Amino acid sequence: MDRLLKPDEENPGLWMTKRYIFALTAIAILAASAFGTVGLLIAEHKSTLSIVNISGRQRMLSQRTALFVAQLAQAETIAQQKKFRDELREATHLLEQAHLALTGRANAINMSVEMSPEARKRYFKGAYPLNAQMRGYIVILQEILEMPIEDISPEHPSVKYVLEIAPGQLVASLDSMVKFYQEEGEHAFDFLRWLEAVFLSLTILVLSVEAFFIFRPMVRHVTSQMKQIRDFSKDLEETVKQRTQQLEEARRGAVKANTAKSKFLAAAGHDLKQPLEAIGMFSGMLEKRMPDERSKAIMKDMHGAQRSMRSLLDSILSLSKLEAGVIEPNPSSFELQPLLRQLTREYRVSAHSKGLGLRMVPSSVRLQTDPLLLERILRNFLSNAIRYTKEGRILLGCRRMGSNVAIEVWDTGPGIPEEGLENIFTEFSQLDDPERDRSEGIGLGLAIVKRLANLLEIEISCHSTVGKGSKFAIILPIEQD
Repeated sequence: MDRLLKPDEENPGLWMTKRYIFALTAIAILAASAFGTVGLLIAEHKSTLSIVNISGRQRMLSQRTALFVAQLAQAETIAQQKKFRDELREATHLLEQAHLALTGRANAINMSVEMSPEARKRYFKGAYPLNAQMRGYIVILQEILEMPIEDISPEHPSVKYVLEIAPGQLVASLDSMVKFYQEEGEHAFDFLRWLEAVFLSLTILVLSVEAFFIFRPMVRHVTSQMKQIRDFSKDLEETVKQRTQQLEEARRGAVKANTAKSKFLAAAGHDLKQPLEAIGMFSGMLEKRMPDERSKAIMKDMHGAQRSMRSLLDSILSLSKLEAGVIEPNPSSFELQPLLRQLTREYRVSAHSKGLGLRMVPSSVRLQTDPLLLERILRNFLSNAIRYTKEGRILLGCRRMGSNVAIEVWDTGPGIPEEGLENIFTEFSQLDDPERDRSEGIGLGLAIVKRLANLLEIEISCHSTVGKGSKFAIILPIEQD
């Protein structure tokens, strides 16, 4: 017993599943047995009801045929005689059909009939069984239908039998048979009620056994497991709380260190740029004093490297200032067209030096934002477009979008693969182009653009097709009049 009730700690899921299956199987067997037994009793009772129905029809038709015979015997006109003979013929036909269906020799009325052994004994056996009475009565009715009309009279033996003798004796026999069927149905109903009580008792017994031997151990096991889970959850919550506190302290330390680093780089920007400016000035002076062309070329390359280093340092310092939060937007109202004109004039020289066309589409919109930060974003877009485009043209223009305007820079460069679009605005992200000059940048330009856009609370986007070009856009609200 202890082995039956004790849970299997090594595999509790299988242990519970087996008991569930056993409980469901027991209930299913009991339900199927009850359903099948009740179904059989209902089918038997249905047959009994059919027999009672047919017997009642026989009783009614026997009285109707007797009435039609009486009317036919007393008819005074030919029309009445024809009418009553037709009605008698139809009633006789229906009575014969009912009798054939009841005796199982035909099923003309489409009812399922199956007599019990006792009912068959009463219907077919005895000194003068009901089957013989009904058959004899139907034969006499058919004889009357075949008789000439002038021979039909109340004194004729066949007519007298139908009117006086047959109805009383036949109806009494039919009533006796119907009463027997009713008693048989009542016995079947009593048995059905007894069977219902038996199945109810068995169901309660099965459920009680299952509750004690199956569900009670399962409830205890689940309760024990839930207690263990609650205890484990408390320990886990405490551990998570401690780890979260440690992570929060580490995060605050990292943020503090990162902020300190950014503030240091932002504050030391001028000190770091002064030596580079001095190197640039000295390299320019030496470049003019070189005695030969080879030395001048070397100094020129050195001067170019210094300019690249200064550009990279400017990008790093700009990103550090944004991270340190020392740059704050200063919004104002201004017209966009002068800024577009200025940028086009400045970058057209660089574009033409590479054989590229640069065109600007005029705009009449007014904006309410920081014009200097917006200019830095657009300069970055134009610089990248000129840097990466080898041939073709560059377009700077605006597109109205309801109450917003999208300032867009289009180029005919190599394009950006779809998998690379997700990372172009992150730090140190560059296109995998072996022909690109690595001294032109380290992938901070678009990262700075992203930080500036977040600072201005505006949206930036990029759409590109490999081999055809790219479009960078910044979306701002138009100042309302």
